[in-house]
Amino acid sequence: MDLVFSDIHADFNGLDVIVKTASSDDFVKKFGSFSRIINLGDLLERGVHPKQVISKLRSLEQNYPLFSVMGNHDEGFLSGKTVSASSIESMDAHKALDENDLSFFKKNSDGTFGNQEFVDAKNGLFCVHGGPLDPKKITPKNADGEAWLYQRNWQRLTDEGFEFFSYHGYHYKASSAFDEASNHVKNHIILCGHQHMEAALVHRQGTIHDIYHTLDTKKEKISGHVLESKTIDIEPASDYLIRLGLGGPAGYYGVGSSMPHFAVIQYNPKKVILFTVNPIE
Repeated sequence: MDLVFSDIHADFNGLDVIVKTASSDDFVKKFGSFSRIINLGDLLERGVHPKQVISKLRSLEQNYPLFSVMGNHDEGFLSGKTVSASSIESMDAHKALDENDLSFFKKNSDGTFGNQEFVDAKNGLFCVHGGPLDPKKITPKNADGEAWLYQRNWQRLTDEGFEFFSYHGYHYKASSAFDEASNHVKNHIILCGHQHMEAALVHRQGTIHDIYHTLDTKKEKISGHVLESKTIDIEPASDYLIRLGLGGPAGYYGVGSSMPHFAVIQYNPKKVILFTVNPIE
C-alpha cells in the first residue's frame, strides 16, 4: 500500500499528523500498512518549519522508499523566484535552511531541481504536482521568461470548459491530461495536488465523468481524530485523475480546507482512498 500526500507547505504538525495517523494500530487494522511513500510536492513555503519537514522525510526514507516530485513552491524557493503568500516568519525560517537541508532536493545537470513527474508503469501511476501535460507541446516559442509557468508543477485543472494560460500556470482540460498520460501508462491513475482541493474524474469508454461528488463519505474515530474517508474503486479498463487536498494547513490561503489531507493506494483490490483528518470536537 502507498501513502500519498501533497502540499505540506513547511507544516511539520500537518505532516506528523498524517504519518502518525497512517501508522496507527487502528488505521493499519482498518486499511492496512503502507510500504512506500509518494510526495506530490510543495514541501516548502508558507509554513514555518521547513527544516523539521525535511528532517522528518529524511527519517522516513530510512524505512520506506520515498518518491517525490517538485512543487511550484519548492522550485520557486530553490530557484530564487517569488511565488506567493509566505509570511516574514516563514521566509526567515526558509533562509535558515543550510546546504545539508537543501541537498534533499536533487539538483539536475541543467540547474533545475528534482523530478517533474514520477511514473510507475507497473502500478499504473502518473504522479505530478500540477498536471501531466508535456511542456514542450504547450509552451509558446515566445514564452521566454514565462516558460517555467508551463511546467508540470505549475499546471492546474481548469475550472472552465477550455484551456488557457495565466500567471497561475497553464490550465488544462481533463481530456488533455488523459491523452498525455496514455502515452506513458496504460489504464493509468494521474495523481496530483497543487490546487489544495480534492477532485476525482474517470475516463471510461471515451467519456469523462466527474465522480467526486458521488463518493460516500465515512467518518470514524482513529488515532485521536475524526477521519473522513472517500473510497474510489479502480476499474481495470478505466483511467483516473485524482487530486489530493491540502496536506499541511499552513498552506491554506483561502482555497480549500485547512485540515490535513492524504491518500492511500491499495492494490488488492485496487482502490484509492482519500482522507481528511479532523480534530475530535
